[in-house]
Amino acid sequence: MYEPGTEQINCNGTFIALPSLEVVRSAPKMPSDANIDWLLHIYFTRREFTRCRRLIERELNRHLNPEYLYFVQGLIDREEGNHIEALRHLQKSVELNPRNIETYKEIGRTLYLMGRFNQALGVFREAEQRSSRPDHEIYHYLGELLYRAATTQGQKELANQQQAEARSYFELAVQSGRKQESYIRLAELYRKDKQYQQAIDVLETCLHLTPENSEVLIEISVLYLKINETQKAHDRLAEVVSIERKCSPKGLLAFGAILQSRNDVDGALSKYSQIAQAEPEIAELWNNIGLCFFKKQKFIVAISSLRKSVWLSPLNYNALYNLSLIYIAFCLRKLDDMENAFVALERASRMATGQQGGGRNPLVVLNFALFCYETGRLALATEQYNRFMSQAQDLLLPTEYKFQATKLKSLLRISNQGNGILLDSADLQQSDLGENRSKELLPDELPLEVNAVVSRN
Repeated sequence: MYEPGTEQINCNGTFIALPSLEVVRSAPKMPSDANIDWLLHIYFTRREFTRCRRLIERELNRHLNPEYLYFVQGLIDREEGNHIEALRHLQKSVELNPRNIETYKEIGRTLYLMGRFNQALGVFREAEQRSSRPDHEIYHYLGELLYRAATTQGQKELANQQQAEARSYFELAVQSGRKQESYIRLAELYRKDKQYQQAIDVLETCLHLTPENSEVLIEISVLYLKINETQKAHDRLAEVVSIERKCSPKGLLAFGAILQSRNDVDGALSKYSQIAQAEPEIAELWNNIGLCFFKKQKFIVAISSLRKSVWLSPLNYNALYNLSLIYIAFCLRKLDDMENAFVALERASRMATGQQGGGRNPLVVLNFALFCYETGRLALATEQYNRFMSQAQDLLLPTEYKFQATKLKSLLRISNQGNGILLDSADLQQSDLGENRSKELLPDELPLEVNAVVSRN
């Protein structure tokens, strides 16, 4: 029967009295000198900043060692965007305990967020000196700050020194810790120095931390393309596709470059069209599209695509170079202006061999050799071929370039004798190269540089 004043529930027609909860004893009071750092840490990790502030305000008046209170107060201020107050409280904490490396690191991070990079670099250097053991966070931030300083440095020699020091710190960071950002930065510096295999090794190690990181997999595939390992690049991109239903534009660009290197022009264009629908403002995309159309002998579309690439990136060397080659191969030849074409290629060849301060580019020399052969300048073609071979002997070249060079060698009847490459002049004089020239090497067969760069600046 129901009794008034009691808590009961009706269970299948029967009233059941609920047991009452009685407090047997009151909660114990914390002594005034107790250490509550553990409680403060719990509140902070839960992001209960209001409770943290109340606790800090109460304990600052009676706490025997307020170092940790100021430390947490500084972190809360930084989380809320008040960097000046964060620095003030963190400075108080480090004054109370100068041996606490964690406080120095938090001061350095705060200065980094404020854009005071030189001051942050000084703080992390001091933290490195005070630290009694290797600290991967200190090494990583020193690498970041030195790399940033190198990119903004006006003096080239000093910038190279800072970049080398940054790389050494990133190497220490990956040796002493497992921070993904350190691996990525170190690989970036190796790639910048054109040490592609070292960059691949670093990123392969990074995959142990995050085996299904699609960005790292794509970067590895791009690096494999740099060393002409197209099959390995394809395998890594296949892993990306198995992880993600849709590949990123960078991955699609790499896929297209692989297909393009295998002369699957239509397959490459299908990948590029997917990128163009999502992100059309990529200079490398239109450069590669232009080369695909050039291979299909659609010259007007090729020129338009390359012009768009140049418009998106006016200082893009690859697009400008490829566009100039198409103009030379198409416009000047169709106008029968062979002399101007010869002058342009001769000047490019001189620049490519370093005679006018340019960098080494054996592809330009090979193009000039092919042009000289087509126009009957056999001796000059042989000279340029020999120059190409001397420049390319220690480089990894795409298969297409090797094919064109081998084809030219056979046409010129060049044989390897001793350590040099010599032309059999007697055979040349008796050959019928003039009759077969247009048949063997058409203007469209000039080996243009297919830019497989997929990174975006």
